[in-house]
Amino acid sequence: MTLQHFEPLLLKNGFSQDDQKSKYNAIGTTFTIDPALGNGYYWIYHAKDMFSILIHDFYFFEDHRLELTMPELLTITYYESISGEELHPYQPLKSGYIRSYWSKGEKYSAIIHKNIPVQSIGIEFTATFCDQFLAYKYGEKYVNPRQALTTLKATSTFSEMVILLRQIAAYRGSDLTSALFYEGKVYEALALIIERALSDKTCHCSQISKEDIHHIEHVAAHIENYYTLQLTLDHLTKISCMGATKLKKLFKEVYHCTITEYIQKQRVHQAEKLLAHTELPINEIARKVGYQSAGRFSELFKRYLDLTPKEYRQQLSKG
Repeated sequence: MTLQHFEPLLLKNGFSQDDQKSKYNAIGTTFTIDPALGNGYYWIYHAKDMFSILIHDFYFFEDHRLELTMPELLTITYYESISGEELHPYQPLKSGYIRSYWSKGEKYSAIIHKNIPVQSIGIEFTATFCDQFLAYKYGEKYVNPRQALTTLKATSTFSEMVILLRQIAAYRGSDLTSALFYEGKVYEALALIIERALSDKTCHCSQISKEDIHHIEHVAAHIENYYTLQLTLDHLTKISCMGATKLKKLFKEVYHCTITEYIQKQRVHQAEKLLAHTELPINEIARKVGYQSAGRFSELFKRYLDLTPKEYRQQLSKG
């Protein structure tokens, strides 16, 4: 969808274009919400006939009903924060979830609850990009992302995609470098989507009992609450009510990463927030998220975000 399509929809829902320099990448277009309705921004970068990148960072003062008629496109979005529900068909909108959606040109309706920030990062793929350009580029090797995305339901277990979308949101660069960066990340996102779809054909969590899934989710929730502590495997096995070998195997099947990687990702995510919203020294941030060694913290941060903590903060400051 082009900016010319976006703008009327945003105007209808209380947004107007903001020409002032914002905290987002200058290559995109920022819209600001009517101060009578709420507070915050809607940022868009559009690559003609290929894809768009969207960042939502706003809230409404009262419950707000969104009514949009969308063209045909495919989207994948990660919601850092949201409270509401999609209508027709009904589906709750929840924080911490990846949501994929295939619009066929129908009306989209949703209720967004008041005073809860809508903070999300998403990619929209055009039908032309999915059905023509990629097929032309890859020929017989082509796997239609339309098919892959329709198998991806709302999920909280796609950490690789969450990391990638956060990298997109954090990036600041010139128009040329940003265009190249975003295009590369969009292809990387497609690779992750297709890889997951192919993997799901051969590995199904349906083979895991509901009781075991409940225990695994309990372990994940415990990690999310206590990631700053030194969580031992022995401690987590007691929480999971299963042996160490079984816990490690099932955790990786459900969350597509090891327990250690899950802990690291929770720490890196919290570090992102501290780097973005505080002026704490990096060594103090390292301690706050569970690392005594700032060097070890920087090494892991770079592994997941392709930037050191210092570089990440510098990128944000450019906005």
